[in-house]
This record gives sequence, C-alpha cells and structure tokens, in this order.
Amino acid sequence: MPRTTENTGEGRGSGHKGPAKGFAFGVASVTQALHGASFPITKEDLIREHGKEEVNWTKDSSESLGDILRDVDKDEFLSVADVASAVSEAHREEGEEE
Repeated sequence: MPRTTENTGEGRGSGHKGPAKGFAFGVASVTQALHGASFPITKEDLIREHGKEEVNWTKDSSESLGDILRDVDKDEFLSVADVASAVSEAHREEGEEE
C-alpha cells in the first residue's frame, strides 16, 4: 500500500507539498476570512466588520478583504458561498479585461 504524508507545508525538500494546513489562497482564503460572519449581510457591513482581514490571493500577494470586496458588483450576500461566487466572478471579469 502506498505511503501517504500529511500536508504540513514544511517547505521544499521536506517531503511535504503545498501550503501549511489551514493556509489557503484565492477564493478559499476569502472564505476563511469570513469566519464568524452572519448572513445575510450587506457589502458595506461585511467590509466594516471583516474588511481588515488579510486574504492570501496568491502565494506572493495578499490584500485586505475590503479591497477585494470593493471590486464586487453585488451589494448584499446571502451566504459565504454567495460572497465566494461574487469574488470569483469579479476576478474572472478583471482577468478578461487585461
């Protein structure tokens, strides 16, 4: 039977791959930053309550959740999934404009 190892994110050459457990990028990082948010919620309230949370958008860059949400065209969210979908859509549209 193949041996499996836990993804601890200890770095290159350690035998472990990927980010440390609990560490995410992109939309997954957005959902982590929303831990404890109550829904439904307006974009304005979400920015006020969670906007300072740092989101690891890529391995090499992070932004505040507030900055990410400002680019979203939606004014109210019904769930974490609703926020994730809106952020994904805004990011996809931004990529198409470039």
